[in-house]
Amino acid sequence: MYIHCRVIGYPYYSIKWYKDSNLLPYNHRQRAFENNGTLKLFDVQKDVDEGEYTCNVLVQPQLSTHQSVYVTVKVPPTIHPFEFPRFSIGQRVFIPCVVMSGDQPVFITWQKDGRPIPASLGVTIDNIDFTSSLRISNLTLMHNGNYTCIARNQAAAVEHQSQLIVRVPPKFVVQPKDQDGIYGKAVILNCSAEGYPVPTIQWEYSKGAGVPQFKPIALNSGFRIEVLVNGSLFIKHVLEGRQWLLPV
Repeated sequence: MYIHCRVIGYPYYSIKWYKDSNLLPYNHRQRAFENNGTLKLFDVQKDVDEGEYTCNVLVQPQLSTHQSVYVTVKVPPTIHPFEFPRFSIGQRVFIPCVVMSGDQPVFITWQKDGRPIPASLGVTIDNIDFTSSLRISNLTLMHNGNYTCIARNQAAAVEHQSQLIVRVPPKFVVQPKDQDGIYGKAVILNCSAEGYPVPTIQWEYSKGAGVPQFKPIALNSGFRIEVLVNGSLFIKHVLEGRQWLLPV
């Protein structure tokens, strides 16, 4: 920060700065510009920099004038970082946003995806002193999003954001069934699954009779076998009998 001491009239002999009667600078965080009367403070700290500053101008060898100002240092809030752990649908959520430091009063608010949290989501906010807690009693997919805790005081507004992902275990919507194919013809093994995040569907196969020994499918072998967008398996040319396994 800068503190200015403007002198009208010329000549003058010197401009000196004092804090609590101590001549400045007395450490590397202070610099006095005698040519224009400006005092610069680096890395301002409340406990050491707040106080009375005096600009003393020597206009003649035995004549000086001075002016004092009181500097009040305002401290912005500091939020303790938080992260949402892994949650599944139907679970409960409790996340505190704690303001560790900063001048009072401090005001804490929450946003979801950059906007105030809609009342329809059933999210409860509890504010006690320097802590604001977010509570959700029954998680749904509508609660997915980025949640931001914002702390404001007279010095500044700061924020911390974390993403809440509500996971839904995968389940089959369409489960594959045994199916006959004609040699050399195309066949589709229907399959579909849902969940959140969207599940990845992988197919494996076992060739011949006996105890199945499943292996990954070589999808790029002549483009004969393809997994469709919905998870179904498309075989362009049936060659021989195989068993197919579908892990989700």
